[in-house]
Amino acid sequence: MSLGRATITNLISQFASLATTFLSGVIIARTLGTSGKGTYSVVVLTHAFAVLIGNLGVPIFVASNIGKRRHSVDALLRNSFFLFTSSTVLLVCMFLAFRGWLGHLGQLGPFFGLLVVVIPLGFLREHLAAFLQGLNKIGRFSLTRVCGQIITLFLLIVFLLNRPGIWTAFYCWAAGEAVSLAVTLALVWPFAAPGISFSPSLLKESLRFGGAVWVGSLVGMANLRLDLYLVAYFLGASAAGLYSVAATISIVLLYLPYAMGIALLPRFSSATPEESYALTSRACRMALLWGVGCAVILVAVGGAFIRAVYGSAFSPSVRAMMILLPGTVLYGLSYVTSAYFTGFAERPGINAALIAISLVVGIGLDLILIPAFGIAGASLASSVAYMISMLVTLAVFARVSGRTPVALLAVQKNDLSELGRFVSRIFRG
Repeated sequence: MSLGRATITNLISQFASLATTFLSGVIIARTLGTSGKGTYSVVVLTHAFAVLIGNLGVPIFVASNIGKRRHSVDALLRNSFFLFTSSTVLLVCMFLAFRGWLGHLGQLGPFFGLLVVVIPLGFLREHLAAFLQGLNKIGRFSLTRVCGQIITLFLLIVFLLNRPGIWTAFYCWAAGEAVSLAVTLALVWPFAAPGISFSPSLLKESLRFGGAVWVGSLVGMANLRLDLYLVAYFLGASAAGLYSVAATISIVLLYLPYAMGIALLPRFSSATPEESYALTSRACRMALLWGVGCAVILVAVGGAFIRAVYGSAFSPSVRAMMILLPGTVLYGLSYVTSAYFTGFAERPGINAALIAISLVVGIGLDLILIPAFGIAGASLASSVAYMISMLVTLAVFARVSGRTPVALLAVQKNDLSELGRFVSRIFRG
């Protein structure tokens, strides 16, 4: 699959994901209010963090190494199943050992039993989906998550609207996760038969490479999402619900950069230095144009949209969204540079170090600004942290590539026409 087609396929799936998660969020917000929306967002985010922690970065190792053909697909799959089994056993043991303590852990306490069932589904899905990405089956890779989100939305419409309750919402979400895993397993099966084996050398290599990626991914997710926990801690579940809406709307700016990063990773693994620089420059300019265009639209209609769809109770989300936009525009470029550092330079540790800068700055500002200015303070902290991190990233890219980073931001006329063609192909898709 060509880079342009792979990016558009992934981007269309991202829009499908955005639409389904958005509609699910609206249903939850309308039926359960700001407090219920906040609790749901925190629990689902905890699941995402747990899946990321438990996978140890090995899915990225698989996706970026299949093309190099150092290991067979069967060997990589058996290694992934071994890691999945180990992670699941460890998770269950930890839950049993700390069950009494976890039950009293704030608003998350009542839901840990559900999480310990759903988290392993996420473990296995991420491991399996990585094979589809590495084999450049981007359409099938994209389907692995969207299908589960569509099922969740359907179940929320059928059950939550008729029987409102936080547990109803979580059961619908868990069912969607189960369907997503079943579809992923069916899509991977034609390329390799699942099995478990222990290969010390392959396990060591996957954990060494994956560990560096894992740190970067964990820090990256914390950079984007830890502020929701801090808002919930300082301001409560209702404020978390308001802030989650602002973050959900503003994150549309990252959909194209994320889609390009997914498509670029296997390309970088076999690219020459000249090709990798050209790919990075072109993708960064597209990401920048996309971010600016989406930000302009959200400034114009975002406020009215939030009030009309979520309700007047979510009006405070509008200001928080506006403050998030400038930093989010620049942060989108990091998905492209991250794929470069991981796939071409094979130095994933750089991503962890760069994102850690944003995380440290963001947490420091959060601790000062959230108590003083509420969710607007959280937005300002994140936006400033994203900007600082991206400036440092451009400097590091220049040093690693030996090329000027100017081409990454110097928008040309043909970039505008190319973006127009992208959008046209998206709508046709």
